[in-house]
Amino acid sequence: MLFEFFKKLEKSRWLPWVGTSPFFLVPIVIMFGGEVARGVGILAFFASMWGGIIMGDKLALIVSTHLLKTSQDIGKRLRAAFCAFGFVFLPVLVGSFTNANLGTEIELHSTGAHLLWACIAAGVFFCVSPDHSENGG
Repeated sequence: MLFEFFKKLEKSRWLPWVGTSPFFLVPIVIMFGGEVARGVGILAFFASMWGGIIMGDKLALIVSTHLLKTSQDIGKRLRAAFCAFGFVFLPVLVGSFTNANLGTEIELHSTGAHLLWACIAAGVFFCVSPDHSENGG
């Protein structure tokens, strides 16, 4: 019975909205509390995670098709690596900007440390990205 419940839950359309709602509600609550700049900064910080994925994907697509002209498999691996890099590193840049200009007080390590971990994450995603074959295997 529990297994069937999780199968139905996986196919639910409202589950992603419930899961991501705290990322939108917390900055809105902060904005209603009178700290609009801080709320906008935190919202920008959370949005930069998705922005990093989108920008990484588009940049990798341009690099793999126009600059390097790689095979389709290497292109998929590059896209996964660039998405991981963007997801890890772009929020650091946005967080540093919002800390300096909007007073968000997001605690961050050094930019160099985040750059190192973004490169490591990109390398891992490049090496272990799954094969997307037609037969599902």
